[in-house]
Amino acid sequence: MLENEFTIADDWPDIEKIVTTEGKAKINNVTAATNSVTVDGKLIYNIIYRSNSEDCAIHSITGEIPFREEIGAEGATENMEAFANAFIDYLDAEQLSERSYLVKAVLALDTDIYMKRPVTYVTGLDSDGSIQARTKNIAYTDTVAEISEEVNINDAVELSKGSGEIAGIVKSESDVYISNIDVLNDKMLIEGICKVGFIFTEDNDLHTTGYVSEEFPFTHYIELKNSDESMLKDIRVTVNDMTYSTTENFDNEKKLIEFALPFTINALFYNTMERNIITDCYSTDYELELQSEKVNLSSLKNLTSKVVKYENDFDVPSGTIKDIYSVDVSPKISEKRVTDDKYVIDGFLDVNMLYLNGNINKIDKAYASLPFTVDFPIDEDEASCAIYSDVKTNKCGAYRKGSSSVILNCDINVTMKFKNNDVVTVISDIAERDPIDRNKMPSLIFRVVQPGETLWDIAKNYNLSINYLKELNEFPEDNALAPGSKIIIARTV
Repeated sequence: MLENEFTIADDWPDIEKIVTTEGKAKINNVTAATNSVTVDGKLIYNIIYRSNSEDCAIHSITGEIPFREEIGAEGATENMEAFANAFIDYLDAEQLSERSYLVKAVLALDTDIYMKRPVTYVTGLDSDGSIQARTKNIAYTDTVAEISEEVNINDAVELSKGSGEIAGIVKSESDVYISNIDVLNDKMLIEGICKVGFIFTEDNDLHTTGYVSEEFPFTHYIELKNSDESMLKDIRVTVNDMTYSTTENFDNEKKLIEFALPFTINALFYNTMERNIITDCYSTDYELELQSEKVNLSSLKNLTSKVVKYENDFDVPSGTIKDIYSVDVSPKISEKRVTDDKYVIDGFLDVNMLYLNGNINKIDKAYASLPFTVDFPIDEDEASCAIYSDVKTNKCGAYRKGSSSVILNCDINVTMKFKNNDVVTVISDIAERDPIDRNKMPSLIFRVVQPGETLWDIAKNYNLSINYLKELNEFPEDNALAPGSKIIIARTV
């Protein structure tokens, strides 16, 4: 939770009304310590407010609030790698006076911590037949390539002929999304759309507020040697801070907004590897000393992205809609579940829309929280996996439905990862010790099988081969033992 008071600069006009508050959270540093993770970052906010100034009726203020949060993480150590994402759960500004305001925010910090280290394991044994080994086929995900490349879109947006010249920019917004991915030999072609928008005030007596937006397609190639169609791909875009400036067009009118929008394409490529490892062993002739450890294995079974078209309507709280300037949509997840062979996500879309209120002829804000449900069919294997999903919105737009109602439409993008998580015991080293003394063993034993006991457990306990026990007893084909049943164990000579 963040809360801080601010005072506007002396050369700024008084606050009549705070119209809207928006922002983003940025992570500066994440460090791991003993049983904790510390996240350092800052909240960058932007406030649009109305004033009674005759020179300009609308203003924009940008500021920041630093934060430092220590999160408990049992088992964490200093040599582990830690990562964090910050999401704004709530953000608002309260006017305290004509010259001051209070910013309040709630951030959700999503942290991840892990240690990468090599694991030594035994895969085969040279033996005369005295060593008995239990093996297991395991699968794990290997990161084939991790690529991060920055792309810059440098272009300009021009106001229409009917607009006045630009007095100032009140708000800027940007969005980048991928529309198509193709693998071509040793290259990957990524195509997408970059959308920018600007709310501005016109240089006229009325200080009219306007909005302009435009889409720019882009194409980017990623070098990828030894590419394989079977590889799983996770391609994501991170939009960085956009810079812009106003300038004159060919008619010497200040109607041009030149911008530079950098964004980062992060690409991860995975392969599923399979190995046969020894998880336990013993000898019928010697005592063995085993060095073993438990290893967490994660296998990425599938990675997929789905797009769902969404449309809903809502009413503005006051006045009539003369014009719509911009609309921001943020998804909030309330529940994720698997039911009836489907993966279902329930949540709400928090909508902030800036519009021209026709009753007062001033900029105003409408807020709505619209429910949504998306579901995707999954097979039986996927349903048994741990499912990790991420939800984003793109192509957000709004248009009038009557004088005071709005129809919102957008794309809901869902990325799903299906993972098989397993814990296995691996043998890293085996050493022979003293020979087994059979003289201490009774010549004949009638053993009662205990609950949960397996044929392997009994054979290992008496250092006898499973085949030898099969010669003395009649076991079912699957070697399953019924609790309470008796088996014969005879001493070998």
